[in-house]
Amino acid sequence: MAIHSFSQTTPISHPLVTELNYYPEQGMLVAFPTHYDVIYFENNSSQLTINMKTILNSIGYLLDTYKETYLVITLHTSDDLAYDRLYSVADYIAMQFKIEQERIQIILTSQEETKHYKQYEKNWKNSTELIMPKTIIVTYDPELGMY
Repeated sequence: MAIHSFSQTTPISHPLVTELNYYPEQGMLVAFPTHYDVIYFENNSSQLTINMKTILNSIGYLLDTYKETYLVITLHTSDDLAYDRLYSVADYIAMQFKIEQERIQIILTSQEETKHYKQYEKNWKNSTELIMPKTIIVTYDPELGMY
């Protein structure tokens, strides 16, 4: 087991983690696939519609059910409206499903990423991406010998 640094090509060893060459037969790997959605706000609005809330409810349910997962919310603009939109999405999920703030990450993308994204998304100024990265969990703790 290791912590990965995106600035290096090799994992960073952590002194508190014991590396195993095997997984105990009682150990389990649980994998949650990547979940991706895009919601579209109306022009000059940060209000959530019923359709948006339906999508957010399904994501909130996953976050509530699988405590090891987290959500990344990203926009491709950096004005005040973008902040309002990001926080309206994050606040809705956090309050409706009592999700800890640490599990919701808000990201505004760089200009280079925005240029790339514009090529694929016609309504890019109003779109908000919701990404739950793939999570793999080992349910056996070798340090404590517990599950």
